[in-house]
Amino acid sequence: MADTTANEVDPVFATRESGFTALHRLLRSDLESRRRTALREQPFRVDWASAPRRYGRPEKPHLRSVLDGDHQSGLLAAVTAMTSAFAAADRAFGGGHARLALVAYLETDIMGLARSATAERNGGQLVSSLAGLTDLVGFMCFDDLQHHLAQCYYRIALRLADEAGDSAGHALVLRGMSTQACFLGHNRRAARLADAAVDRIGTVQRPGTRAALLGQAAVSHAALDDRKTALSRLSGAEKYLDGADDPQEPKGSTDRADIEHLVGLALILLHDHGHAEHALRESLRHRPDGERRARLLTTHQLATLQLRQGDAERACATWQWFLDECSWVRSGRVHSALHAIKRRLHPHRGNIVVRQTLKRAERLIDAHR
Repeated sequence: MADTTANEVDPVFATRESGFTALHRLLRSDLESRRRTALREQPFRVDWASAPRRYGRPEKPHLRSVLDGDHQSGLLAAVTAMTSAFAAADRAFGGGHARLALVAYLETDIMGLARSATAERNGGQLVSSLAGLTDLVGFMCFDDLQHHLAQCYYRIALRLADEAGDSAGHALVLRGMSTQACFLGHNRRAARLADAAVDRIGTVQRPGTRAALLGQAAVSHAALDDRKTALSRLSGAEKYLDGADDPQEPKGSTDRADIEHLVGLALILLHDHGHAEHALRESLRHRPDGERRARLLTTHQLATLQLRQGDAERACATWQWFLDECSWVRSGRVHSALHAIKRRLHPHRGNIVVRQTLKRAERLIDAHR
């Protein structure tokens, strides 16, 4: 049954099916518990961790425009507002929080209206916004370690962005796919995806967006021990990061925190631990308090780096904030980090500070069972 379900929602690249139709099928499967379980049990598909060829806009609109301009504008505004709301919830509470609420919102509130709303005036923007929401669902699946389901959403988001003619949206989905592949150790494919994202972004984009794409490319190439390319990508990211602090950029931007985090990850892989620690601390300094999940993961990476450098007590001090806050977040990545604390500290349990931290971590792990 699992194989049948996986084939049923195979994201569209073997056919000329529209992204909208494929998304509609996937959302229905995700909202039905038996089908969702089957999808979650499917393994990560390495052959899907690649940038597919671009199809461009379909010859005929897949959605007929029967709403007037004001209604189309209203729907676009609603999608934009809800994307912001769900993204904020994801950053604060993790991908396991409210993901199914977002899926239900897409299926019940958006798909029926969007089916009537494309094309002429705001159609491209609407499909692009729909691609952004789909990309967000994919990221939430990835954060909760539902890797096959994340791939399904990512691939459909690529098709939607392609149909909307949205190069930036297309590039951002590829970056998410690269992050997932890198997390799972498929480093060569991660680097190809990241490079494809950089190639597709175009020339007129926010500096922070370009910096983020270059930063992910740096991490991916560093994971391949390609020091020259990684440092070149880091240099490019830092150049664009200077423009990300422009006062005309949107307020509340987290560009600098994101880029410093990527710089830290790349430098860890390149064994430059001193500068890596500085970058991770800078990321935490710039990270808004409300972005709890990112703060948790960065704190964990900083403590792990400190432990690797032989300073177990300093690592334990850093991990205290993680242990204080991790129960607020429903995230497979954060939960995995909690288990990693226990695993990494166990060899140092002769130290009383380490034993106290281990006891805290063990209590939290037991509470999550």
